[in-house]
Amino acid sequence: MNIKNSININNKELINLKPLKKKFKNKNNKFSAKGYIKDTKVKIYEVFDENQGKLREFVQNHHELSKFFPKLITFNKKYIVEEWVEGKTLRESIVKNETNILYSNKLKEIINLMWSVKYDEEVFDYIDYIHHRIKRKNDFDLTNIPKRINHNDLSLDNILITSDGLKIIDNELLGCNTGWILNIKNSFIEADYSYQNFISIDNLNELWNIRKEWSKIINKNSDKKNNFFKIILKKLKII
Repeated sequence: MNIKNSININNKELINLKPLKKKFKNKNNKFSAKGYIKDTKVKIYEVFDENQGKLREFVQNHHELSKFFPKLITFNKKYIVEEWVEGKTLRESIVKNETNILYSNKLKEIINLMWSVKYDEEVFDYIDYIHHRIKRKNDFDLTNIPKRINHNDLSLDNILITSDGLKIIDNELLGCNTGWILNIKNSFIEADYSYQNFISIDNLNELWNIRKEWSKIINKNSDKKNNFFKIILKKLKII
């Protein structure tokens, strides 16, 4: 894609395109931007798998799942366009403990719903992808792990508190694959889900370490900035 102020997808013209952060390429080296279709603010992002648009359409048309995702505007084999959603992330929100429990329970309800909805095709092999990013061969036997609809980068930063309830955003890594098994290691849900019927604890931990290694690669610029500030603070004897 040539970076320009507008683009046309399926006869819908996106105008006033701006990068979400400093660049049009995100941390996974994929195109992403915000802009407008007429008066509607939208987000456009590049997919990892040409079938992600069809999966996103399936989610949009599901009477329950659709409530927890931004409205799908259009898609093709390379890009997905969603309506922009305003709100604070769960990480940004400073709320009372009882409210945290409420949101945590709602999030688990959403996850259970995603994992229970049947989808016939595998979409975006996340486990293979993270192996590829760290240049390691995938030797895991994951045949016992069922494929489930899953947000493969689910975190407190990707869940918004909106006037219409919780919304899952940054859906570039949405797929139907075995990657859901790694969400069990997320601190906000791990105590409530079992994995023993699908994978050994040793293999799960090894997979999690590979995911952390991948995360370090894509966040290396942030890590460099954080280390720089730590050095400055130490010199000032603040830490």
